Amino acid sequence: MPLNHTSIYAGLTDSHFKLIGKIVVEWSNIEFLLGSLLSKLLVTPEFLARSYTDHMSAVKLQEAIKEGVEIHANRYGCKLISEQELDEITALNDRVTRLRAMRNKFAHFCWCRNNDDEIFGTKFSGGVSNSKKETRDNITYKVIDLEKFHTEAYKIVDRLSEIVWALPGIEEDGLIEKLTRHKKASHVV
Repeated sequence: MPLNHTSIYAGLTDSHFKLIGKIVVEWSNIEFLLGSLLSKLLVTPEFLARSYTDHMSAVKLQEAIKEGVEIHANRYGCKLISEQELDEITALNDRVTRLRAMRNKFAHFCWCRNNDDEIFGTKFSGGVSNSKKETRDNITYKVIDLEKFHTEAYKIVDRLSEIVWALPGIEEDGLIEKLTRHKKASHVV
């Protein structure tokens, strides 16, 4: 039986659930914006890029963003996206990586209340225990830790939104019209 179902004293409080919900919502926003950012780095209309990015985990999106930054810096010489913008994208990507570890614990651990100010999570891993496994397979968070996570995620969403909006991109309508004209012109003999 999951930990928070074992007794009324183990159940998470509404405050715990509210904070975890806020974290989950902001993480969803982060993942969506990572896909949007990747579409800008790949110079691809966002809707078209989603056919590819929607199937990628946050880790894969972040790896692709890292490669996109390197391509813009080294192959394109920062002509389309400035070095300063690329540096900020890299810094934001690093901040997301730090948050991802905590987010993964919320998604994959079973949780219970230690007290109103603290929750405990564990993976219930199988196999033989060892000191390394014991330290990474369970964790305790205070309410203030959850609030800090939410605040950091919220700030990342705001900054990612600004960056995605500011980067040059290809509008789908203009691209379709241009390619349609090109296709018609290439068929004229």
